[in-house]
Amino acid sequence: MKLTKDIRTTIVRKTLANIPSINYYALLTPVVQGVLRDHMPAEVRAVYDNEDTRDYLPTVTCTVRRGNGSGVGSMYIMTKATGPQPFYGLRRSSHHLDISVSPEVLDRLKEGTLAYDLSHAVIKSGYYDKHIEQENLLDSVKKRLINTLNSVTTLKRLYDVLEPELHHLIPKEGDKTANLPATAAPVVDDLRKLGAVLPEVPKAT
Repeated sequence: MKLTKDIRTTIVRKTLANIPSINYYALLTPVVQGVLRDHMPAEVRAVYDNEDTRDYLPTVTCTVRRGNGSGVGSMYIMTKATGPQPFYGLRRSSHHLDISVSPEVLDRLKEGTLAYDLSHAVIKSGYYDKHIEQENLLDSVKKRLINTLNSVTTLKRLYDVLEPELHHLIPKEGDKTANLPATAAPVVDDLRKLGAVLPEVPKAT
């Protein structure tokens, strides 16, 4: 049976759907807001601490970045369900909060300033690095899986190139019960590292 684009797409989708991705955006949000609160004047902090008056304060969105530009290494703090997460505590003239975790920038920050405390709190939390690591590993797994699927044209050949732990995702076509060794870009170990639960399958020897 010919391996179609739809079958390839379905296998990728089902493989990645098994990954319980950690939302580091949500974990980092209170870290950033906590630092902002600590730097508020007492009068502003009192308004923020009262949920009935908090929304009278201006809000900004936030980006954590390493290096220049907005490509790889940037983390836009937001919730996937509601969009940009508002942060309280900056002057009304500010529209967006940029937090840098670049070593060359950190060396220029003065201890005790808001920028210094924000950057060091983000680094200490470890959430930024874990987020980037998770995103990079997920992207690597997806690319390797797509390249593997694109390397063959039939369902039968999928049993040769996919690791046995992923054979249950292959559409059934007659008798395809043999566990054959994987020969292309293994992804199972990294899927498990990302949290995916896959069947334990004896390796071919």
